[in-house]
Amino acid sequence: MSTQEQSAIAPVENTAPPTIDRQVKVFSPPKNAQQQAQVPETFYKLDGKEIASLYKAQVAYRQQLEDAAKQNHSSLVFINNRRPLKTQKMRQLEEQEKMKRYPKTTIRVRLPDLTLLQATFESKEKVGVLYEFLGSTLATPDRAFLLCLPPRIKLTDPSITLYKAGLAPASNLTLVWLKPGSVPGSVLSSTYMAMIQPLETPSLAPVADSSAPTKASSSSSQPKPKPIPTWLKKGLFKNKK
Repeated sequence: MSTQEQSAIAPVENTAPPTIDRQVKVFSPPKNAQQQAQVPETFYKLDGKEIASLYKAQVAYRQQLEDAAKQNHSSLVFINNRRPLKTQKMRQLEEQEKMKRYPKTTIRVRLPDLTLLQATFESKEKVGVLYEFLGSTLATPDRAFLLCLPPRIKLTDPSITLYKAGLAPASNLTLVWLKPGSVPGSVLSSTYMAMIQPLETPSLAPVADSSAPTKASSSSSQPKPKPIPTWLKKGLFKNKK
């Protein structure tokens, strides 16, 4: 048998990535849910004094790092009780150890209509995978959107892992449309809207009223009379005689 025939008969390995159970859950908004207050962009702008102060502090810190790098020959050094300087290999090993502790990441996304979509990912998956999954759940998958960590941290780099983006082991995100405008109907597709369920809120246990003590507590709180020693009783009786 020729090599060409053998290669044609040989089974082809399945190189498709394994499917991951996303454990998708869809929650209806709570009854007391309110739209987030819109803060103007000027609220986040810094004035001249604040910018100059931050710039001076950053320049001074960078100069300290450069001076320490010149004087120090080891891979680990502390500066002003801050985090130690580490080599890239040390940071990679440290990141791998932390990812072993948090292999899964649970993401809960708040949609513009206040519906909550929850799914599970592997911490080593990229942010781009998160965007692709969320796009597939929308009723308008072609509409551009952005994911944000409250209050205004934008997830714009699709190449970093969920762990490196600071999302592990669990995070709450907000989905915002890049082009404003309301769309009739629900944000999610009918397939995912069929999975909707109420969001259970933890109930607080009733607190007992401490101002009204019971009879048992009031009686137990009163000090009991101490018994009189025998020798003292004899002395008292002799004095009476």
